[in-house]
Amino acid sequence: MANITWALNQQYAETVLPNTVLLALGMAVGAMGNITVITLYMSRIRDKKGDRYFIPVLAFIDCLGCVANGSFYTTDNLFLFAYPSDILCRILMFLLTFASGFSAHILLVIALQRYLLICRPFGKQLTLYRRRLSLGIITVACLGYASPLLGIGGIRHGNSTFLNQTFESHTCVLSVETSSGTLLFFGLIALITVANILVTGGLFIPITRAIYRTFSFQKKTIHCERKYKQDAISQDTQIAHIQIQETDVNQQQQKQTSEIQRKLSSGKDVVGSPSTNKWESKKERVKAKINLMFMIIILVYILSYIPTLVILILTYTLSGFTYLELSTAGINLWLFCARFLLLNHVVNPFIYGYFDVKLRAEFTKICCGFVKRKSDFSVDSQTVS
Repeated sequence: MANITWALNQQYAETVLPNTVLLALGMAVGAMGNITVITLYMSRIRDKKGDRYFIPVLAFIDCLGCVANGSFYTTDNLFLFAYPSDILCRILMFLLTFASGFSAHILLVIALQRYLLICRPFGKQLTLYRRRLSLGIITVACLGYASPLLGIGGIRHGNSTFLNQTFESHTCVLSVETSSGTLLFFGLIALITVANILVTGGLFIPITRAIYRTFSFQKKTIHCERKYKQDAISQDTQIAHIQIQETDVNQQQQKQTSEIQRKLSSGKDVVGSPSTNKWESKKERVKAKINLMFMIIILVYILSYIPTLVILILTYTLSGFTYLELSTAGINLWLFCARFLLLNHVVNPFIYGYFDVKLRAEFTKICCGFVKRKSDFSVDSQTVS
């Protein structure tokens, strides 16, 4: 019987090999990306205003989520019917539940922070104390509903059916024994997950509207500034031309004309817009990008959980159905949707890198420095030889 179990387990592992490759790739890329983000934010980027306070924490949790989710899903693909260790099963169940829950809750707090900053700028904000308090509450809550899995989870010994064969199996599950208590527990977790998504989505809507208005206003402002500048330059050019034609060129007029020509050639504002306005405009654009970055992170979180929740609902509502009865492509598609929440942990570093100018600049400096040192080392090696 053990030989049949192992043979079918190997056949299943070959069937879901495409999914295993995607998982391994996502786990590696996500872990490396989040480690890079943690390193740069902790050592090179100062956050005086607290806009980026949650990013290193979120990157750490996403890194843990990549490793925990990727490890569990990969081992589940390789040893679905013959899981190697009960302790490993319990630990991975605990870690992936803790990481996924922590990431979801911290994104809710980020959504709340952006909502207060953007939509209620003159109201109460998340101070440093409140941000730290929120992290403490999230940690306690996640430990509260993830720790029971260390006791109720593990390897279930029973019978499974695959390729029209029924055989003895040893499967890693969230709950070894099914009871009213465990059903209530998992129902509570599902309720918390859905409520977190709904509240985050509710905050997402006014944030999106405010950011859209901000970018629309910035585009209009830039267009008006350019038009005003062009009209001012044209007007000053005409005045200078008339003055040169109608009056004798004395020393004072020569200075004025040369000053206008210097400004025209350098492309500066002749009417004398203060440089502080440009600095404020640049700061506003950077702030708008940071807001847009968090908005996209929240959107990715919401979208990444939807396929997983749909698969979970179908699993418990379709009586007598098992995804093992599907075709090879169907099994891989089912698993891809069921584990789509891993995307939430993987893509965030790329979102940071695209929108956060400071992060991108520091990363570029490190890469350029590494290339330069490598080039210098090659030159020195050639010189010695």
